[in-house]
Amino acid sequence: MPAYKLHYFNLRGRAELARLILNQAGVEFEDVRFERAEWPALKASMPFAQVPVLEVDGQMLAQSNTISRYLARQHGLAGKDEWEQAQADMYADNINDLMTGMRPAFLEKDADKQKELYQKFMTDNVAPHVAIVEKQLETNSSGHLVGKELTWADLAYYGYFAFLVEKFGEDFLKDAPLLKALIAMVEALPNIKKWVESRPKTEI
Repeated sequence: MPAYKLHYFNLRGRAELARLILNQAGVEFEDVRFERAEWPALKASMPFAQVPVLEVDGQMLAQSNTISRYLARQHGLAGKDEWEQAQADMYADNINDLMTGMRPAFLEKDADKQKELYQKFMTDNVAPHVAIVEKQLETNSSGHLVGKELTWADLAYYGYFAFLVEKFGEDFLKDAPLLKALIAMVEALPNIKKWVESRPKTEI
């Protein structure tokens, strides 16, 4: 088994999906976290001067979805064939888009403006996406986003939407019982439950 080190800020953020994959797979890894004040001294040592970075036996891999896709394929969470793998990629890329879309609100310093930006994001971005995914879950009918077994797509949706539930409550899922059930299903997985209960408590 390779020796994994995952380098990221002391946040869930864009490293959390990789952590969820590794924990669900029961794979040991070193969760290397640092504070923002430490970042300038570390930046030059990272590929493309950014994180997250996965270190695999001393070799460095950057880009959050690339890392998660690699880990999912290594540990049986990528989908059973190339079509399912492409579908899982599709869902993970949608989560990446949502995270990017939320960034302006997260970075806003004015509290009233930030609240307004978050509300707009939930209305303009999250609500239509939830409606689309709910229909896709109806079509798939297995309780999973892709195929009939757990993939990293399910973990990606759990990681992001569980965060939204923490921050904004469950009201945005009131017309999405299947997505809500998916989140609950992943949350109840023993390895995920153990990780969520033990991980460092962070704002995002």
